[in-house]
Amino acid sequence: MPLPSLEWVNQDSAYLRQLRAGFAWLRFTPQLELEFRGYHAVANLYRMRGAVMVSCVMWLLFSLLDYVSMPAEFRQQSLALRLLIMPLLLGTWWASFRPQWLERMQLLAGICALASGLAVAGVIWIARAHTFALPYEGIILMTVFFYFLIGLRFRTAVFCGWLTFCAYLAVELNTGLAANVLIYNAFFLGAANLIGSFGCYFLEHSARETFIAQGLLEDIAERDFLTGLLNRRAFSEQANRSWRQAVRAQQPVAVLMLDVDFFKAYNDHYGHAAGDLALQAVARALGAHAQRPLDVLARYGGEEFVGLWLDVSQEAILALAEAIRADVQALALSHQHSAVADVVTLSIGIAYLLAPQPGALEEAQRLADGALYQAKEQGRNCVELRALTL
Repeated sequence: MPLPSLEWVNQDSAYLRQLRAGFAWLRFTPQLELEFRGYHAVANLYRMRGAVMVSCVMWLLFSLLDYVSMPAEFRQQSLALRLLIMPLLLGTWWASFRPQWLERMQLLAGICALASGLAVAGVIWIARAHTFALPYEGIILMTVFFYFLIGLRFRTAVFCGWLTFCAYLAVELNTGLAANVLIYNAFFLGAANLIGSFGCYFLEHSARETFIAQGLLEDIAERDFLTGLLNRRAFSEQANRSWRQAVRAQQPVAVLMLDVDFFKAYNDHYGHAAGDLALQAVARALGAHAQRPLDVLARYGGEEFVGLWLDVSQEAILALAEAIRADVQALALSHQHSAVADVVTLSIGIAYLLAPQPGALEEAQRLADGALYQAKEQGRNCVELRALTL
């Protein structure tokens, strides 16, 4: 996926910072790394599930081939080793349909891949021990499986591939394979691992680029370019989800409308560039108070912001709003044309609902807007609260 135009991305976007920092070592910052792993698990789920089923079919076919081609005196050993892998494969396939196992699918797939590779090395060891001329190419097929089929991430695939390579070398050295044959076999298997390692690296690097591009597109669609907060449309979507959660759990809800005092006068005097910097500073101060998963904060338009907080008491939301007001004033952004203070200040209106009802979010926003108007009438740089009874 091509990257979107970066001029429309908020400069504080975590995705943009990661893009600029690079990820040559296939690692993101801890939070983005966690997001990427979830994204990768979902994106590769069907591929992984299909690869496991293909593996089951291939194991059965190779078991049949062993049955018809191997001498009876050690045929059972080979078949037992191959069939021991089947429960592991089938268990992984079953887990792929269980949402609770999604985060562990990379681990399960890695265990399957490694066990399969070591099992192939074991079959070769059994054949060599009985002087049976079993072709070694099956282990190259496993190498392709590690790197390109099952959807392992780079480090997991490399671990499985090269450990299986070492196991194969140990088998051949232990059984005394002719040196000239072993050199060629090791060279080709090592080359297959090198090709697989490079290919898997670039596949994951491309997957990470796609993840970053999607994140940037989401930021453009959902985030305000200037402040990095949610935009009005995204606020509506997320606030409605949080509202439904509050209705189900009958948790109290507070909706806040926040407005920078005399901001037009600030822009007229200091210029729009300074106004933009002031809004960014105010947004950072607000964001410090909306850190819980269901808290929602957005730039509503111009110098106005809106927020929603769940499961708070009336006393707690009043204290939070007062802390926001004080933090903005403490920024000490000079405002010589304000009628209320010599620095940038904030007026806040609160709508508080002890028992929210379905479909009442818009009414709560109107009530918060009325409380904001009252705060302005009271002289600005203050907090006003109205409780909604439905």
